[in-house]
Amino acid sequence: MKGFTTFFIIMLVTPVVLFAQINWVEHTICDNFDGAVWVHACNIDGDDDVDVVGAAWEADAIAWWENDGSQSFTEHTITDNYDGAACVYAIDLDTDGDGDILGAAYFADAITWWENDGSESFTEHTIDGNFDGAYSVYAIDVDDDGDVDIVGAARTANAITWWENDGDENFTEHTIAGNFLDASSVYAIDVDDDGDVDILGAAGIADDITWWENDGSESFTEHTIDGNFDGATSVFAVDLDNDNDVDVLGAAWNANDVAWWENDGSENFTKHTVDNNFSGAGAVYARDLDNDNYADILAAAWYSDAIAWWGNGDEGVITDSFDYAHSVYAIDVDGDGDEDVLGAAFLADDITWWESNLLGIEEHGAAVPGNQSYGPTIISGQLELPQGKHCCVYDIMGRARDPLQLQPGIYFIVIDGETAGKVIRIK
Repeated sequence: MKGFTTFFIIMLVTPVVLFAQINWVEHTICDNFDGAVWVHACNIDGDDDVDVVGAAWEADAIAWWENDGSQSFTEHTITDNYDGAACVYAIDLDTDGDGDILGAAYFADAITWWENDGSESFTEHTIDGNFDGAYSVYAIDVDDDGDVDIVGAARTANAITWWENDGDENFTEHTIAGNFLDASSVYAIDVDDDGDVDILGAAGIADDITWWENDGSESFTEHTIDGNFDGATSVFAVDLDNDNDVDVLGAAWNANDVAWWENDGSENFTKHTVDNNFSGAGAVYARDLDNDNYADILAAAWYSDAIAWWGNGDEGVITDSFDYAHSVYAIDVDGDGDEDVLGAAFLADDITWWESNLLGIEEHGAAVPGNQSYGPTIISGQLELPQGKHCCVYDIMGRARDPLQLQPGIYFIVIDGETAGKVIRIK
């Protein structure tokens, strides 16, 4: 077991050396989406690949791009009359098994959803046509009644609001905050791990990152995380440090700042600056890009035309020529087991995705791990171990695992007492 212990420590201490280096290959989905400001992705048409949705401010448009399974995209316009389209989000809102579309429109003062009939013919439904300066929209079951509710931020109304779904997509408005100056971003997650959904917001004039605690009956108590985050424009939340609580991330365009606030488990937050020179930091997101089981931070910067990422001890610029990079998102676009990155660029009029190619990684179906000095083997099928040898498989906590019942994750292989390598099992 001594050999395994040494191997296990080395792998944990130096994961970025093994697979944090990523080559990004740029693919333009659309280069004439006038004033592209937002991008999201999900399986819209039920064909098991990832489609892309976008919002275009100048074009007043919401569109989706159909993936043919080989990452060749066909554009479909949902609307070109959505004045000041600012945000888009895709989810199965009516739980009928297909992807519906949500949007926020700044000049139209609207929160809207488009119902997919299952054949990608969309019917428009207005949730709120008087949400002044609607700028951000998200969807989640806020009240735990089994349907999808809506949350939104409105810059002119200075409001954070949620709309309660009665189960038949009739929505009732509930204002959470009505004096959140320049409310620019909204997100929802169970921040305090009490089993209900809390709400987070970013306010550009108030310079605030704030969360509202749900008491379980959808009565919300406001808690300021940071009241001096100059030009706060984006908020996201995830367990960034793997300590089983929810941390908060933010971007502030005037401070040129990307930051995260560490939750101590009791919702006391400590700020950590990621980058204070990310000019016009406008959007933030998090996803495990390097397959080390830690969420990495992604951000888009308006004025430096950049999309960049920061990991545990590593970082990288994906692009610095994406003119007025306005939005960033990550998902496995091509189904190869790693996270790709999507972006929207306002002045470039672009919706683009960057294909992730992790250096030193080979992909296999079923495979036998070999001695590898540079990185792991990725498998999507059965792990085949050599016959006639004593083989052990351990997870990242050092626990022995049955090689025939591996779930997606990272494993370490010891053969006849010698370390043979690392295996990443993907879906």
